[in-house]
This record gives sequence, structure tokens and C-alpha cells, in this order.
Amino acid sequence: MIRYYRLLCVTVTIAFLGCTRNEIEFELPGPSLTISTQLPDEILQEAGNDIFQDFKLQSAKGLQRFEVFLDDRPFESISYDGEINVEYSFLYTIPSDTPNGTRSKFEFVLSDITGEQVRYEINFRVNTTFFEQPDTIGDTPVVRLKGRLNRDYVLEAQNTYVVDSVLSVENNSVLTVEAGSTVYFTATGDPNNQSKLVITRGSKITAEGTAENPIVFTSERILRSEEPSPADWDGLVVYGFAPNNEAAVVLDEGFRYGGDQPNDNSGVLRYLRIEYAGNVNDNSQHALRLYGVGAATQVDHIHIFRNYNIGIRLRGGRVNLKYIAAIGHGGYGLWADRGWQGKGQFWLFQTDVQATLVPVNYWNIARSVEMRNDADNFLKNPRTTFTISNVTCIGNGYQEGIDTGTRRGVRLRTGAIGSFQNAIITGFPNDAARVEDLDIEVLGVDMIFDNIRSFDNANNYEQEARTVFFEDPNDEYNVTDDPVAGISLTNFIGSEPSPFDPATMDNFFTSAPYIGAVENASNDWTSDGNWFKDIDGNIR
Repeated sequence: MIRYYRLLCVTVTIAFLGCTRNEIEFELPGPSLTISTQLPDEILQEAGNDIFQDFKLQSAKGLQRFEVFLDDRPFESISYDGEINVEYSFLYTIPSDTPNGTRSKFEFVLSDITGEQVRYEINFRVNTTFFEQPDTIGDTPVVRLKGRLNRDYVLEAQNTYVVDSVLSVENNSVLTVEAGSTVYFTATGDPNNQSKLVITRGSKITAEGTAENPIVFTSERILRSEEPSPADWDGLVVYGFAPNNEAAVVLDEGFRYGGDQPNDNSGVLRYLRIEYAGNVNDNSQHALRLYGVGAATQVDHIHIFRNYNIGIRLRGGRVNLKYIAAIGHGGYGLWADRGWQGKGQFWLFQTDVQATLVPVNYWNIARSVEMRNDADNFLKNPRTTFTISNVTCIGNGYQEGIDTGTRRGVRLRTGAIGSFQNAIITGFPNDAARVEDLDIEVLGVDMIFDNIRSFDNANNYEQEARTVFFEDPNDEYNVTDDPVAGISLTNFIGSEPSPFDPATMDNFFTSAPYIGAVENASNDWTSDGNWFKDIDGNIR
């Protein structure tokens, strides 16, 4: 009996030690510092301006302390009580009296409750960040611009400017582009090193052209008498303080957008044509990006010509858009999501570019208009909510039995909701009009899809656009597959009378009781002046 007891004790001891050894094998990992964007080995910044980085601090064992050192001297220290996951935003304003050439270093040290540490460094040098350099292309004198612009600056119509690499307007500065200006952007041929213009939060762009003297942003290849292509540069980006539903503040390519100012003002874009913008390797580069841009920003008479990816990309914000067009767009014409809440009128999309699955071309099933809220939470707030009227979308064509690609017309999905009226949709080799991802009780109430003409497409209507609005047994909605006279793959001028006049909604909308973006030849906003190109590249 005693021997059995001793044997049992030995067995239990061995089992206990075995469990202990197994627990050691699964030891929790140490602390980690995750950064939101990769910074260069050394940041170049002017005195009086900011250096920032967003961190995610993590440790499965529990966090104890986060310390920041400037040139090896204590700068900030935060204590924790075993938290596992913490977000930290670092912001440092370089003193305005710091001499050029000064080099400094920030070191970030994260410790967990066991004393294990992980480190990260930011090195910076104080110097001029904006460069303007005279040059000549052919026989044309030009001024090359690049870097961070931390003061107000005017692009004069009498000069020829070439944006070389990235030009970002920062520090609450205003970039003014005079009417009649043509600004060229370097076309390197290297998708990983393309030029673009960035307007940061708090800064503004005043690009106010006229019908007779529009502003043009285009490819430098034209100056060199070369053939431009729809991916020569990375477009215009405007960041603002208006809300979105992704985060209070979002970091995008090293720049911030978002906030709590729905009426934020990022300036004026008017009678502006943006040509040949996009990137064959990077689907995040588009002709015009308006991210977190507020309702006080004025955007009208915008013409996107021959872009590669998306013509106009809206992420969050409250900006409204009037008289806009994407002609010959490669990917999407306009894509709005992440809680964009805005109004639109007189939207025109026409493309002859075929979207295909094999080989992959222009994002496969590209569309003219895409509205989304959030794929994981259709009801996420602020919710993408739109009020849009007078739209014409013309695809690359559909013929039965002929492979014309996979392009689609209008798709409203993942909880995006609002009013979409007075629209023509034609010439699409896939779904032309599609409404989905909404509860049935909101269709026809909070989701208005009315006064639509969708015709000569592979599928004129799909999902709830078909079952609720097109096939409504009570004929409550003016949604048909009847053609509109004169509208074709090559002609966007034409409309049909509508019982709905958008001017009854609010004073943003112009009276336009017709279906379509361009009423007729005598009321054609695309033929005013010389700002608008047709799909063949001719000024209308």
C-alpha cells in the first residue's frame, strides 16, 4: 500500500513537471511597436513645422511604460497598468528658431511588465523643404516644383510649371492656381516614383478657372511632344477635417484626414481638367481624391480625362459635387464610401475602355458610379448617404454574343443609402443598375431609386433595382428600360422629361426636371467655353 502511494506521487509529479515544461514552450511574446506609415531614414522638415507618427503599442504580457527621448534626453513618459493594446499619436513641432542643418533624433522605448523592451527611432534634419528650380523642356522655359510647401504660393498663368515628384501644401498654407494655368506633372515611366499634388488638412487650394480660361493638370509628356498615357502621374489629393466612419483621424500615405468639422473648407476647384492620372501598379492612386473634405469646399465643373484607376474618389467628408465628368475613365468613374454624406447634380460618365477579367484590366468589373458604406457593418455611422440627380452613364458597349468585357454602370451597396434620381444608364456589358444590401422596408422610403432609364445593357437592372423598383407591380417608380432618343455610345447629349425636379429638395440643386446629365444641345454645360474634351480628345 505504501509502495503504491509513493508510485502515485512520482507519477503525479512527472505529469506536473511535464505540464510546466509545456507552459514554458508557449511563452507569451514580448512587446511590439507597430507604426502606421514607413518614414524615411531621415525626415527633412522646416523649422516651425510638424513631425508625426502613429503607433500601436502591444504586449500579450501587459504594457508597463512608453518613453520618448529627444537626443537621448527624456521627452515624454507614459505609464501603463498591464494594458495589452494601446494607440499613441506622436506630434512634435520643431521650434521656429531652429537653425537649418540641425540634426536630431527621437527614440521611442516600449517596456512590458517583465522589463522586456522594443525601440524605434525617428531621425530628422531641419532644412528648406520646398524647391523651385528653373529649367527648359524643348524650347519652353519651365519652373520645376517639389517638396513641402509651408507658405502661400501662386501658380501664375504666364508661367509654365512642372511638378516634380511630390508637392504637398502644408502648414495651413494656400496654393492659388490662376485661371488659364496649365500645370504639368512629371511622367517618369516608373509607377513607384510618380508625381502628384497633395493639399493637407488645414491647407487650401484655390484653383478657380473659367469656361474660357480653364485650369489644366496634365502629363509632362505633352511638353516633350510625346504621347501621354492614362497613368502618367498620381493625381490631385485633398485632405480635410470632415468626419468619416473609419476612424477619428486616418493616416493615408503619411498624411492625415478626418475629424469633426463637417463644414471644413479646403478651397475651390472649378473649371479644372485633370488628364492622364493614375498608376498601373497602385490601385490607391486616382485622378482626384477628396478625403474627409468638408461641405464648405467648392467643387464644380471638374473634368477627368483618360485616367487609369478611379476618376473621383470620395472617402468620408461632406463635400458636394456639381457638373462633374469622367470621360474615357479606366477604372471607376466615381467611388464614394467611408461615410461620405453629400449631394451631386449633373454627373457625366462615358468610357470606351473595356474591363476584363482575363487578363486583368482596369480593376476587372469596373463601374461608372459606386456607392458603399462599410462591408463589415452596413449600418456603420456616419453612414454613406447621398442625394444625387441628373446623371448619365455610358459604358463601352454591349452586343449579344460578343465579348465586350465586364464593365458595370451604377452600384449602390454595403449599406449606402439615399436618393438617386433622373439617371440614364446605357452601354454596359454587365449589370447596368444594381441596388443591394438594404433592408426591404427602406426601399422606396429612405432609398429612393426613381426616374431611371437603363437600356441596351447586358442586364438593365439587378438585385433590388430590378425586383423592387423596375418590376414594381404598382408602377410607383418611373424606372424603365425605354431608350432615350439620341443617347448612344458616342453621344451623351439628350434627356427625357421627368416628373421630379431636384430643385424642390434644397438650393444646392438647379431646376432640372429631366432624366439625364445634359438636357439638349441648347442647354449643354459641357460645350461652354473650351474647358471640356470629348472622348476623342477634342475640345467641345
